[in-house]
Amino acid sequence: MDVRDVGVALWRQRPLVVLILVITGGAVAAGILLAPKSYAATATISAAEAPGVAVTDDPDALRATLAELASSRGVVDEVRSRTSTDRSVAQLRRSIQGDWVRGTILVRITVEDRDPDTAAALANAVAAVLVGGGVVGDVAGPSLDRALVLTASDPADPPGTFSSPDLRLALGLGVLLAVGLATTAAVWRDRRTHTVDDAAAVEEAATAPLLAHLTPPSDLTTMPALHPGTGEADLFRHLRLALEAQAEAGSPRVVVAGITHGDVNIWIGANVALALAGTDHRVLLVDGRMGDRFGTPVEDAPDTPGLYDVLLGADLETAMSPGPVDLLEVLPAGTYGSAEVPDLIAQRFVSVMDSAASEFDNIVVIGPPLDVSDDSRAMAVDSSIVLALVEGSVSASALRQHADRIRAVGARLLGVVLVAKQPERAVA
Repeated sequence: MDVRDVGVALWRQRPLVVLILVITGGAVAAGILLAPKSYAATATISAAEAPGVAVTDDPDALRATLAELASSRGVVDEVRSRTSTDRSVAQLRRSIQGDWVRGTILVRITVEDRDPDTAAALANAVAAVLVGGGVVGDVAGPSLDRALVLTASDPADPPGTFSSPDLRLALGLGVLLAVGLATTAAVWRDRRTHTVDDAAAVEEAATAPLLAHLTPPSDLTTMPALHPGTGEADLFRHLRLALEAQAEAGSPRVVVAGITHGDVNIWIGANVALALAGTDHRVLLVDGRMGDRFGTPVEDAPDTPGLYDVLLGADLETAMSPGPVDLLEVLPAGTYGSAEVPDLIAQRFVSVMDSAASEFDNIVVIGPPLDVSDDSRAMAVDSSIVLALVEGSVSASALRQHADRIRAVGARLLGVVLVAKQPERAVA
């Protein structure tokens, strides 16, 4: 599925997309509101070099040491003694963070707490302890007190908004989650509910013309093409003209294949063969559905050789039998053995059909469904294929994929025959 398919699915399923976005947005908002929150307050200390004092230590290294001391045990104990906080020593050490702002003389003390006022009070208390110097000298030694002049340059104020959970991160993840869920749901539902059922959808998805839109009879053994001049027989005229044009272009062979299980392609292929034979064309109708999984055979002749046998080396002339009208011959699928059908098609099918083309004006091959095997695509190499599609049975994306795969093997997609889902009613 490409980007265009995703965009179309999102547009067609926009009520579902909007619903998912609203629900996911509400869930994210509720999660942010109900989540435990913490607030970060920051106090700033100026650590300038003391004038006239010669020290061997790097002032920046001393500022970094001062930042590290913010959460030391000695500083934390002093902070607890100066405030009425009920936070434990371990809690305070985890919540206090000191950072030297590189390239400056500033050291920032940040305290994170569930209460904004407490966070500010603790940050200012830590800064006061560090500026006071007594504890710092005990921990870091007298060189730090002598080398730096510490002043509280910017006291902490109670923060107005929480720092955790991270609002921007939560909103970003929420948007990604909402978009992902909406896209997945829209594509999944569109594949299940939106199917090809009219000419515009067929031609857009397949990038090929709609050759006919037919209503099949309730009995698919009925052959309208046997009765020229009737309205039903005239429905196959466009197909016949397309196949005649293809024969003039150099290849008399066309494969008629469905996409899903069903016998509509058999009905279409047989009627097309009859229509061609009715215009003085020598026609060979081939049942290419070799194997027991492809449904009703075109001709009930299990004891005669067929296409499978011819691909193994049997004589083509002995495998053909006369059709119901003059100029029409039928080549059944044949009996099946241990040889792999795909291998036989790849090795022998084209040469057998080329041999038959010397005797026939048109060769109509009824192929197996495209979603069951690749046999139809393989048999259409260097020739043409017509897709028989029942309304509402295939999604637009699936039809596009089948059309692309047909062209990828070097076959020409002549067009699509759309067949009504409901057969016509029999007249009493």
